[in-house]
Amino acid sequence: MNEINKAFKIIEDNKEEADFLGKVSMNIINEAEERLGIHFPEDYKQFLSEYGVGDIFGDEIYGLGIEPTGIPSMIWITETLRNEMELPENYVVIYNSGVNHEYQAIDCNSGRIILFIEGINFNEQEISFEFSSFGEFFLDLLESGK
Repeated sequence: MNEINKAFKIIEDNKEEADFLGKVSMNIINEAEERLGIHFPEDYKQFLSEYGVGDIFGDEIYGLGIEPTGIPSMIWITETLRNEMELPENYVVIYNSGVNHEYQAIDCNSGRIILFIEGINFNEQEISFEFSSFGEFFLDLLESGK
């Protein structure tokens, strides 16, 4: 079982701790990719199509299925940070740790997850790659949240 499926099992085993919107159509996912000018990695598409957006164990994952007018819309936060801090076009913001303005984003060119700080121009930061995929990131988040 790969990481994303293990993460989905944790959600299903802890439904009382989870609050997710639910399924999002591929049309909505495709429209988001077109609007942002990127292609999401397959494991993030699986999350979006199955759960859309939501939280579990107090951790909120940004996604789709809601109006793109604020958090937790992945479209809104990505476009906002592209404008405010020159976030490169290949990144999609998916998570805020709630600590020190730290965000995590998917590099849609490689699928890897990066950590960056809001409020500092992206080009002036030392970016660290935290996980090799959304599935690895999400599974780690859920396992540490339990």
